[in-house]
Amino acid sequence: MCCRSTKLDIQALIDRLGRDHGSMHDDLVGLFVCSNCKAAGRDRRQVFFTCIPDYEGQQRARNRGWKPTFERGG
Repeated sequence: MCCRSTKLDIQALIDRLGRDHGSMHDDLVGLFVCSNCKAAGRDRRQVFFTCIPDYEGQQRARNRGWKPTFERGG
């Protein structure tokens, strides 16, 4: 395997395939191919998916409107 990775735009994928399309590995694996491997003429290789949450976006949303206070308690 070439070990190439890329991020998928999940909303674009939903828009393209429809909301009722399966989201399990077997439902999606046949839809993707590595463009580098394809250009190099390699056989079709297994594709893997890893879901990585948007931790930075979640943190930004959590901290929205937060302002530091410099008051001392007690």
